[in-house]
Amino acid sequence: MLRKIKKRFGKNKDVELEGKSTLTERFDKTMEAITFAEAGAPQVAQQIIEEYEAEPRKVLVVGKEEIFSKPVMDYALGFAERMGYEIVAVNVLPLPADSPKLAPYCELINEEFKAKCEESASYFKNACEERNIPFHHIIRTGDPEQCIRDIHREIKRIEFVICDPDLSPSMTEEVEEGIIPVFCLANA
Repeated sequence: MLRKIKKRFGKNKDVELEGKSTLTERFDKTMEAITFAEAGAPQVAQQIIEEYEAEPRKVLVVGKEEIFSKPVMDYALGFAERMGYEIVAVNVLPLPADSPKLAPYCELINEEFKAKCEESASYFKNACEERNIPFHHIIRTGDPEQCIRDIHREIKRIEFVICDPDLSPSMTEEVEEGIIPVFCLANA
């Protein structure tokens, strides 16, 4: 069945079936449970489904480099509290991977960036603790989109991404009105 789905959608670049998306993970676990149930081991099948469902759902909150803006933190806190999600906060330093001009300064830049990120994340963590929302903080260096993809593959059940919009003059008014970008990672 999975082979037919991959064959049909394999040519479509928008659908990624090779990575472990939330949809693919759920499909794999369901198929595994069905296999055990058909083999006469319904208890094992039930355990597989229960273990998958026990893994808490998460929302990935991407800061604007080393900070998390108040509107984004407030929105993420409300979202996680309403939906019962954990928060995984990430700061990404968009340094080019192979820049010879920056190479001698990369370590210094990274250390300063990490210190600022930890300070910003501490406010976010405290707000999560007040609301009993589990909180994890990650710091990455590289292309932000690639970092989001990597984190999504590494951490199970990240279902949404909340991020700071690019604070260009045109977007500043939207942020003040409370418009925060939210993306679903069901097929990311």
